[in-house]
Amino acid sequence: MIVLLVVLGLLLALMGGCENSFDPRGPYEKRLVVYSILSNRSDTQFVRVYTTYNPTGFNPDEVTSDSYIRKAVVTLTDDSTSYRLRDTTLFRVDKSRYTDDLGAYVANPCLVRLGKTYRLSVASSEGAIEAAVQVPGKGLLIPNNPFIIAAPEKYGNQDITVTIGISSLTRGYLVRLYLEYEVWTGTQWIGKREEIPVSALSVSGTGIRYEYPKLTRRTTDVAQPYVNIHFPIGTYTTVFKRISEQYGSDGFRIRRATYILTQVEANLYKYYNLVNGFQDQYSIRTDQPDYSNINGGLGVFGAMTEDSVSVEF
Repeated sequence: MIVLLVVLGLLLALMGGCENSFDPRGPYEKRLVVYSILSNRSDTQFVRVYTTYNPTGFNPDEVTSDSYIRKAVVTLTDDSTSYRLRDTTLFRVDKSRYTDDLGAYVANPCLVRLGKTYRLSVASSEGAIEAAVQVPGKGLLIPNNPFIIAAPEKYGNQDITVTIGISSLTRGYLVRLYLEYEVWTGTQWIGKREEIPVSALSVSGTGIRYEYPKLTRRTTDVAQPYVNIHFPIGTYTTVFKRISEQYGSDGFRIRRATYILTQVEANLYKYYNLVNGFQDQYSIRTDQPDYSNINGGLGVFGAMTEDSVSVEF
């Protein structure tokens, strides 16, 4: 009875001391949010500039007005060149939440130089930020046995392999293999392209489920930059047979195989992994970690590069 009275007394004291309503959102601070991923895929680079927002309720998706910042001064510099980005509007594909088009700052022509350091600065009426990133250096692709691709049935259990060389600035990498072929329509040959998966699992009732390469963390020492990548012959044979059966042995012909190496530096790798969750079946995260390399704001300023090599048949 004494214990019960003590507990009731504590509850009454706590209830009497609660004068402020509880808000699970925590304190709000308006800050700039900047996203930019430099890439050598093209000679056009993009920077998107926003502010944080504070929804009236507890669901951030209830806000349907974009917080894009116009009239900012956005500058991108390397060791020899400075680019003043222009404010423009891009078509928004998904308008299920925001109905207006995308705002972005664009630099064109702006060819990213591999291995160089780039600095980004944004000055606006809502604040200013700075950020820097080192672009990975040039990668290397050496197809070891591309002849398997043209006739997989001749080579037993020998996987398709490629040796890659990665930059010392690279934190994560991804290797993709594309089969480029032509099919006969009855009047002409039409070109097609298909990515080769790394696994093919038979799923009851739904057919075959393909798994494709994922971004992989660099595990080798920077002094040993070479990695051997395997595309299992069984998986490739499954794809090859499907195409052959669909178009007939005389209805398609292989033209080339293209290997693509994507390298990402540390900032983009960290951001990608936090956004996409931990890539293993055992981790369970109940919190929502965040990562940003934007000084004075939030977001990410990262870099990725692509190298490719094609083998003609």
